[in-house]
Amino acid sequence: MVSKLKNINSYFKPILESLSELADKLNVRVYLVGGVVRDLMLGEKIFDLDIVVEADAIDFAHKFADIHKKQFKKHHTFGTATVFFDNHHIDFVTARSEIYSGFGALPRVKPASLKEDLLRRDFTINAMAISLNKSDYGKLLDYYCGEKDLKSGIIRILHDDSFMDDPTRILRAIRFEQRFSFKLEKDTLKLAKKAIGKNAFGLVNPHRLREELILILKEPFPRRYIKRLYELRILSLIDKNIKLNKNDFHIVARIEQAIGFYKASFKRHRQLEEWIIYLMAILHRVESGEAAKFLDTFGFRKGEKIRILSLYGNVDKVKQLNKKVLPHVIYKILNPLSFENIIFFYAYYRGKTIRKRIGIFLDKLISIHLRLKGEDLRRLGFKPPTLYGKLFERLLYAKIDKGFKTFKEEISEAHIIFENCQSKH
Repeated sequence: MVSKLKNINSYFKPILESLSELADKLNVRVYLVGGVVRDLMLGEKIFDLDIVVEADAIDFAHKFADIHKKQFKKHHTFGTATVFFDNHHIDFVTARSEIYSGFGALPRVKPASLKEDLLRRDFTINAMAISLNKSDYGKLLDYYCGEKDLKSGIIRILHDDSFMDDPTRILRAIRFEQRFSFKLEKDTLKLAKKAIGKNAFGLVNPHRLREELILILKEPFPRRYIKRLYELRILSLIDKNIKLNKNDFHIVARIEQAIGFYKASFKRHRQLEEWIIYLMAILHRVESGEAAKFLDTFGFRKGEKIRILSLYGNVDKVKQLNKKVLPHVIYKILNPLSFENIIFFYAYYRGKTIRKRIGIFLDKLISIHLRLKGEDLRRLGFKPPTLYGKLFERLLYAKIDKGFKTFKEEISEAHIIFENCQSKH
């Protein structure tokens, strides 16, 4: 395992050495733990570090942050702290055991040994540690056969009540199973199904379920993850109104393609929040009122809710793009929508005409703006100003349809539109 630490990202090597030096200076045991160890053994990239301290982790992290003059944040409730390094962070936790007052409840914690700390982890592959003390630097501590399960491609819980203690572990099991192309160990799968049958998710704060669901949807190419959630009836248990069919999985597959199209063709536009598009696919057949309740219950943010719920009022509007329409109609229909909405509709509607017009909007129409401003209209004597709003809208549509290139063309068209507005006014 020493070789694994030697191969860690060069950015982290001096950080680990500094941790080791401080641990020996303070005479405390310090370990690299959990998913970081797993990913090191799998040869995956490491972005952040998780450290267990067999002492006061907050005090240790504070001293470490002072040495490196880095930002420090403490969390007294669980005896944890975080130190921030540029684009990375290090989480410190006091070695602890957990006691659950009831299934699905948040645990009470107390200081414990490393072995007890690892026993509270979700799966054996996440219950390994590497010593950072100089006396046995790089030594793997694997009390629960995590290395064996890792080599065998097995997801295994550490005790029979694990999924009932924390039902969100079922979602994490699916995430790791699909990410690494592993399999749920036979008894683990049986216990997961048993917990699902007891509606274990009803015991959990919906906000925690939301976070786990988002993590799943943020995985690369989440189609197989969604399919696994469907196979285990998890989505319908999270909300009884969610009912997927084969066509929904075809939509998810086309979303993957649509996202690829967007990334390759429209790099000047902002990055997509891809997980929102996949959630749209999961919710799109749920009645709008029920979808709104779901989003409220699970505590999604306002901007997320607006984007998702805007699907319901725009399905038929976007369908109009299948007809023969002027360019300004394409703009009028698509411009109010988020990029996430637009890419969902690109995947939802398979027709070449609609897709072509979405491409035209993203490539050309979205960037068309008027040079003419309100102050120009005032300078040119356009009255009353109350008509400016209608004028600008019609002028923009005219520019989109007629392809004006110059400021002079905009002014000329503005005169024509304004005269019409005044006559009707």
